Amino acid sequence: MKPTQEQILSALNKLVRENKTELKAEKVELGLVDDIEKLVKSYEQDSKKLDSAMNSWYNKIDSVNKDFPKVSKLYTSFDKGIKSLKSDLDNLTKQAKELGIKVNDIPAYKNANAAIKRSDDMVAEFFDANRIAKAIKSAF
Repeated sequence: MKPTQEQILSALNKLVRENKTELKAEKVELGLVDDIEKLVKSYEQDSKKLDSAMNSWYNKIDSVNKDFPKVSKLYTSFDKGIKSLKSDLDNLTKQAKELGIKVNDIPAYKNANAAIKRSDDMVAEFFDANRIAKAIKSAF
C-alpha cells in the first residue's frame, strides 16, 4: 500500500522537528563552550594579576598592611572566576553526555580543566600569604 500525500507530509514535518531539536542542542553546547573559553581567558588574566600583586607584596613585606587588601580583592575576583568555570564545566559535562559526545574531545573542556588544576597552586599561595600577613599584622 502506497503512503498518502498527507502521510508523507506528516513524516517530513516530524523529521524537520527532530532536526531542529538536534540543532538547538548543538547550539546550546556551542554557546557553553564559548563561555568556558572566555572564562579560561579571564582566568589567565586574573592569574597573572594576582601573581604579580603577590610577588610585589612579597618583595615589600614591610608594607603588608597597605598592599594585602589589594591582593585579597584580586583573589576574590580570581576565586569567583574559578567557581564560574567549575560550574560551566559541570554543565558542559551534562550536555555532552546528553548529546552523546565525549567531553574530553572538546578542547575548551581540556583547557578549563588545566586552568583549574593550575589554580590550586595559586589558592594555596594566597592562603600562605594571608597567614603571613596576619602574623605580621599581629606582630606590630
